[in-house]
Amino acid sequence: MMSKENLINYTDNYRPEFHYSCRSGWMNDPNGLIFFNGYYHLYYQHDPDRIVHDGSMHWGHARSKNLVDWEELPVALSPDEKGEIFSGCIVDDRDNTSGFGEGDLTPLVAVFTHNFESGTIKKQYQSLAFSLDGGISFTKYENNPVLDLGLQDFRDPKVFWDEKAKRWIMLVAALNTVRIFSSENLRAWTQESVFSTGDLAEDEIWECPDLVCMETEDGKKKWVLIVSQNTLDYRKTGVRYFIGEFDGSSFLPDTGISKKQFLDFGRDNYAAATFQKTENRNIQISWMDCWAYAQNTPEKGFRGIMTIPRELFLTGTKNKMQIGQRIATEVTERLPEIRINSRRYDTGKLSGIYILPLQLKKGRIRIGNTKEKVDIKFDYEAGEIYVDRSRSGFIPGDEFCEIKEGILSGETEKGFQIVIDTSSIEIFSMSGKTVGSFLYYAERPFQTIEVNEEM
Repeated sequence: MMSKENLINYTDNYRPEFHYSCRSGWMNDPNGLIFFNGYYHLYYQHDPDRIVHDGSMHWGHARSKNLVDWEELPVALSPDEKGEIFSGCIVDDRDNTSGFGEGDLTPLVAVFTHNFESGTIKKQYQSLAFSLDGGISFTKYENNPVLDLGLQDFRDPKVFWDEKAKRWIMLVAALNTVRIFSSENLRAWTQESVFSTGDLAEDEIWECPDLVCMETEDGKKKWVLIVSQNTLDYRKTGVRYFIGEFDGSSFLPDTGISKKQFLDFGRDNYAAATFQKTENRNIQISWMDCWAYAQNTPEKGFRGIMTIPRELFLTGTKNKMQIGQRIATEVTERLPEIRINSRRYDTGKLSGIYILPLQLKKGRIRIGNTKEKVDIKFDYEAGEIYVDRSRSGFIPGDEFCEIKEGILSGETEKGFQIVIDTSSIEIFSMSGKTVGSFLYYAERPFQTIEVNEEM
């Protein structure tokens, strides 16, 4: 585990210092996020034996008390005759509605997608497994699957307890829809509704749905539906969200679907998921990569990292409401925070959270070394931000070189918080309204931040 004291001395090429990565093998979507018995548990899509996504998905497992120092634990779920173990969630069945508990032992129940492929046959269905030792080991339910609609694309269940109706709610992605189900015992499910927008292209799909209750700035409760959206050729990928109401059966967006809202303007934020059981906090982690080039990135015996944990909040009112993101408090308490008050900052290696208050209305922030760089261009009057990493080092695919554009609007304080790790940069506007996540693969550590005015 990495501590604050030895961050700067960490030298393993491409291995992040404070973003989670597994010791070896492949990693993608975060799964089963839950805070339980004093630990944040992070499960994830994992192939322990290979560094590509190639038909053998397990659930890896790590835990942390502070969201920075992670302890990797044994694989939690492995493939079986019903298929690979695709994405899902974990719930604390404290009332033992499932009947999996024994005595005083509370069951943690994993709800996940079995992905079955044999010849021309491909099916996805939802299954259960339970743990009586705090999420370390799991026993699969003998009557899996518990929800099978005979569909080829039907995955990524997110389950939560509806206290008002005293029942479980499950969201599952099915191509360009999210289907919502209910159950009293996690074993038998009834479809309640289907949410769709009708604005997706023919080759676009949704994955990894999440539904969370959040508080507005004036203290009201709103529901936020989050989905990962991509085209089948991965030319367009991102995490989209809708703000609205949930009546226990259906989700109804407030502002319709005319305004497309995304959490992150960068390329490398996908499969976003929030932790269960964090009370009134919505702490989210995403896979920090993009399917367009994820299997071509440099590897040192492992592939895949997670974003830093972020706390979501609602800002604005009525039709101007949006999600903001802050670096989780636990992260800011563990990482060095460096405030940059000059136009140029040099160090042996950039590592930590860099705070850049700006007086400029328009300019460029260049992060790099003598040969490689990432450029961040901003224009507050035009409300625009651009990121160019085309000269940042190794380029794993054409999409990696695209200049990505974000929107800077309603910023009362100019400047950014920029989180820099061995191979990643995450940009937060001061308000948290604009966030961008980007990988880079430089031959040598980035060591300089330079701010210049542009006319």
